[in-house]
Amino acid sequence: MTTRSAVFPAYPRQQVRLRTRIGNWLLGSNAALVFGFLYLPVLILIIFSFNNTRSVAVFTGFSTEWYLALTQNEELLDAARNSLIVGVITTIVATLIGTLTALAMERYRFKLRTVFDANLYLPIVIPEIVMGIALLLFFNQALFPFLENAFGMRATSGLHTITISHIAFDIPFVYIIVRARLADFDRTLEEAAADLGADEWQTFKRVTLPLLMPGIIGGALMAFTLSLDDYLITAFTKGIREQTMPIYIYSLVRRGVTPEINALSTALLLGSIGLVGLSLTAQSGGPVYTKGMSVGAGLGLGLYGAFSLFAMFASGALTPAGLILPLILLAVFLWLWRSFTGFREELALSNRSGKILAWIIVFITAAAAFLSAALFFL
Repeated sequence: MTTRSAVFPAYPRQQVRLRTRIGNWLLGSNAALVFGFLYLPVLILIIFSFNNTRSVAVFTGFSTEWYLALTQNEELLDAARNSLIVGVITTIVATLIGTLTALAMERYRFKLRTVFDANLYLPIVIPEIVMGIALLLFFNQALFPFLENAFGMRATSGLHTITISHIAFDIPFVYIIVRARLADFDRTLEEAAADLGADEWQTFKRVTLPLLMPGIIGGALMAFTLSLDDYLITAFTKGIREQTMPIYIYSLVRRGVTPEINALSTALLLGSIGLVGLSLTAQSGGPVYTKGMSVGAGLGLGLYGAFSLFAMFASGALTPAGLILPLILLAVFLWLWRSFTGFREELALSNRSGKILAWIIVFITAAAAFLSAALFFL
């Protein structure tokens, strides 16, 4: 009994190289066209944000006057402060609920578990306009009438309804990211901690939580980014007076596009890209990046606290009430700065590119924390 081996046609080496070059050229051209289609309008927006005239059709010269005008726009600062308040509260609550939900879904088996898991994906799958309308009806037709009939409270839409809405659609994103981290989790480490005498809380605090921290921080940053950028759901649940940065940008666009809108959009765009980049780095990186973010956040808050104290001493406006905020920020700085020892140890184990990226993360996080504190407390 004989066996036949597969016979492949022989191609000349030059023909193979030619086909490979043509294929690489086509793939590269396709990638260039796709990225050009996506990012060329964004690049044009950034360029015209530095125009020295109000024209958005002809670039006549370089100027930063529109960015300086943004810092003096009280209405914009109020909108940015609202976005920051909603984003911070949403991030804290959504991260807590999403992390606990991911742990429960991964570690335990119960009835209707599959149904519950499928429902967690609904806010991601359904269109935003459907969710916005559903939340609007929920607040106006169910929650507000219930509060008035049961407790005599007359509630209206505002920042609180925006925050609740953002928490609702941010939880699934945190859940997915943390659960993906749990999928690669080594349970033998928890068993080893238990064998060494650690109870459940000590095991969670010293083993489970540090290993999950990259996923938790990545999910938190993604939740904050989505809350900061959301327009459609916010438009349905914002009420009459309150507005966030995306709502403010849209209100300006209706009056006509100006370089000031380009500058504001550029600032929001760069902030969102930075947050997404930090989120992806935290998810894919190790403890050196997450500890670098803690060090950077502490450094930024500490610098703002020291700057506030110096400003009060210099102006002679030092009061006991005014000392509370700088002292709180300095206390947060000292608490977060405890991560520096672990960051330095992890940094010593990293290669050169990892060290450079870790320090970049520290500086970016410090700048973001300082600017956020300045915007929030001024």
